[in-house]
Amino acid sequence: RAAAMRLPGAPGYAAPAAPHAPPAAAPTPPAAAGGMAPRPAATPTNNGLSSSESLVDAISTASTTAALAEALREVEQWQWTSDQEAGMKRCKMYVPEQPALAAFYVSSVNEWKLLQPRVLVLTPSSYFRVKYDQKSGKVEHYRKTPLRDVLSLEKTADGLKIYLRGQDGRAGPQKWYQRLERKVAQISTGSKDNAFSGRVKDEFYYAREYRPSLPAGAPLSADQVTDVLAAALHKTAELHRDSLPADGAPFEPPPVLTTDERRQILHDRKAAARAEEERAEREAAEAELRHAVEAASACRELEPKTNQQLLDPSSQ
Repeated sequence: RAAAMRLPGAPGYAAPAAPHAPPAAAPTPPAAAGGMAPRPAATPTNNGLSSSESLVDAISTASTTAALAEALREVEQWQWTSDQEAGMKRCKMYVPEQPALAAFYVSSVNEWKLLQPRVLVLTPSSYFRVKYDQKSGKVEHYRKTPLRDVLSLEKTADGLKIYLRGQDGRAGPQKWYQRLERKVAQISTGSKDNAFSGRVKDEFYYAREYRPSLPAGAPLSADQVTDVLAAALHKTAELHRDSLPADGAPFEPPPVLTTDERRQILHDRKAAARAEEERAEREAAEAELRHAVEAASACRELEPKTNQQLLDPSSQ
């Protein structure tokens, strides 16, 4: 993006240098909130913006963990504040699995719809959601998620939603209500079977959403950072699967979907289930009709014959 024109007398204006004079010094960037100066931005490309597409391509084409780590080094060059940079380094060193490939500042959306500032640390076999206190510079706690437990990744309007095999953190009120309804249904029917008619626990049931927390003047938009995060998670899971022994428990890297694609999958699944239900009902009705016809024919065979039928079989 071309630099904005500065008029004489405006803040940051540099007068043209006189002939044979050294060039004027560049204006000093203003300090960020709290007196912390932001880190100089990475060398911009693509009209003044770092190209997220080239970074996503580098991530997607990485054939080894070392190549992936090298591609993800660009994340460290984004315009983080010194506090954020120190937090990412601290969190990467703190997690028990090494090497740490990358760290992302995010807002974690729990099932109560509350935004929690966190640092996501990616390692070759897992990712860690870390709570870091910038004021004290300490890690308070973290939660580990193995990449084999990630079922799919969904790009939402605000960030990235990760679908998992099980509950991630405490369940929210919606699942509480579903459990209560299931329990009431079981008590009312006197059965221990799952008589609950609510939402089925499919691969999109357990989820956690992350929204990028960008520093001021970040070279990428939130949507571009989401692309980078999704590509990094998918490629790391793919490399992890390829590194496992052939006789180990297999798993598939999580596909990256959009919200519309997820909805289409569920719609097609419901349509297929409805078509299967209609087919089963149709076959049951046809079987019942055949049984009725056979029963009627058997009854006719058992009826006493009249004299005319005995003398003229063709009249039957």
